[in-house]
Amino acid sequence: MAKQYKTVMTHFSKYLPPGKVTNDDLSKLMDTNDAWITERSGIKERRFVEEPVATSDLAIEAVKNVLAASNLKPSDFDYIIASTLSPDYYFPGIAPIVQHKLGFPTIPAVDIRVQCSAFVYSTQMADAMIKSGQYKRILLVFSDVQSKMLDLTTKGRNVAVLFGDGAAAAICEAVECTEDEMPSVGNMSSGVIDTILGSDGLGAELLLTRSPGTATKGFLSAESVENGDWHPTMEGRSVFKHAVTRMCEVAETLMKRHNITANDLVCLVPHQANLRISEMVREKMELPKEKVFNNIHCYGNTTSATIPICINEALEQGRLKKGDLIMTVAFGAGFTWGASLIRL
Repeated sequence: MAKQYKTVMTHFSKYLPPGKVTNDDLSKLMDTNDAWITERSGIKERRFVEEPVATSDLAIEAVKNVLAASNLKPSDFDYIIASTLSPDYYFPGIAPIVQHKLGFPTIPAVDIRVQCSAFVYSTQMADAMIKSGQYKRILLVFSDVQSKMLDLTTKGRNVAVLFGDGAAAAICEAVECTEDEMPSVGNMSSGVIDTILGSDGLGAELLLTRSPGTATKGFLSAESVENGDWHPTMEGRSVFKHAVTRMCEVAETLMKRHNITANDLVCLVPHQANLRISEMVREKMELPKEKVFNNIHCYGNTTSATIPICINEALEQGRLKKGDLIMTVAFGAGFTWGASLIRL
């Protein structure tokens, strides 16, 4: 009989740059105030890097933290999956930079570009790779530096107030098991149970950074720089509506597939895009506030890193523990979205 493997997420870590930027700090740069930002997003502060810190630098600190927590060495891993929309360079991605600077073996190292849906996409990738029997221990890395791209003026405030910089890491391990020991909602076996993903490029231009890119004449032009096309832009109301709809849809589909209700979850961990989005999803799923973990008030939207940062903090605070059934749910630019059922 062929061997079977389950994917256990054994350790999580985070790293936030030390520079705190409060809403009052932003009010000195643009026409805004603490009450306006808090009411629209739930955010009170976020972290911004200082020059010359790059995205890979944050990622490296998060990986150092997860290695220390797990007592593992770079040589113990056989694959790296990194997620970012803000790499150090247009190419290459950050995965091989992290691999080299931390002394990992010359193992495969790949970046994926699914923005705020990074955790659920990475979870499914790692789970499939481990279940195939090809890989035994996979490092997931999530890191973004948005602060350098934001339009920190009144013109750009609707987007600029939302984002912060941060990084996280997680370790996925292969554990040999029997069919009965495969993780499910009906047993207490730790591991990834299931993930459902989706995408719709119809929304590509509703949330994007337009330039540089091959859709720009000359890749990067003086005109595109002058127009501010290198700043992220968003059609806020439309993105909000799509986010709530898709996150609720995918969560409901995943629960129906496994014949559970939201009450069976110990915790819902949503992508931290906007507290109003998380609250609307919570209300539609009829979950009490104590069953949803949010920390957007502290860090803003750290893009790829929000969900693993949340899980790390929930574990540190005792809100989560080994054996708990959680659901992660995300929505990001593309559009992309997804949800995962995981027993810690």
